[in-house]
Amino acid sequence: MMVCMKKYLFIVLLIGVWSCEESHILNYEIRLSEDNSEDTPFIILMHGKGGNAKSYSQKGVFNNGISVIYLDAPYSMNPSSNRNKWYDFMNEIGDGWSGNQNQIKESIELVLNTIKKVLKEKKIKSNHIFIGGHSQGGIIAYKIALTYPEMFKGFIISSGRLPVVYTVKNDLSHYQNKKVLIIHGKNDGAIELKYSLAGKNLMEKLGMETQYVIKERGHGQAPDFYDIVESWLK
Repeated sequence: MMVCMKKYLFIVLLIGVWSCEESHILNYEIRLSEDNSEDTPFIILMHGKGGNAKSYSQKGVFNNGISVIYLDAPYSMNPSSNRNKWYDFMNEIGDGWSGNQNQIKESIELVLNTIKKVLKEKKIKSNHIFIGGHSQGGIIAYKIALTYPEMFKGFIISSGRLPVVYTVKNDLSHYQNKKVLIIHGKNDGAIELKYSLAGKNLMEKLGMETQYVIKERGHGQAPDFYDIVESWLK
């Protein structure tokens, strides 16, 4: 009887480990181009606080020559409303916006795990992989750009800002031959224009080819976002 119990416990533990490993990716919406080649752009986009992958994917479409995946943030703001966030933050006096660093770290790990899994499962051949996001998703994209630049061809920041806590690699060659697109509203009341300018200045200082687009609008994503990105990719 004791042997049977031990075997049963072992099986339960194995199932538990397998479930945890399988759950270490994010939910996502994906649209793949019919052309799966090394030159086909593959874009990863992350929504802002209070959004989700599905609603973000419905804001517009790229042409058929571009593959795109929209990621769901891992932390729920309200389980019944399907509104998610990448991390908690608190506004403070001055240059505050201090974020929960543990949640930021966990979100980034989940983003990278999801990307690796999707690239493998979908057999993506692209050598032109870009990651970006809007607002809080843009802040996560900045963090990834500075920490893991070698994984991507470029970065897309919509109404975002540099994270309060970040590091830059000592070897700046990691940032060479990378492209950055920064889009920001001139009248953004949530993340002021000066923060996007600070991001632009740092990206240029690191040697990245940076395009900076200012729109006559507030914090929301620019209606012509998809057209701007497509033009930038050419």
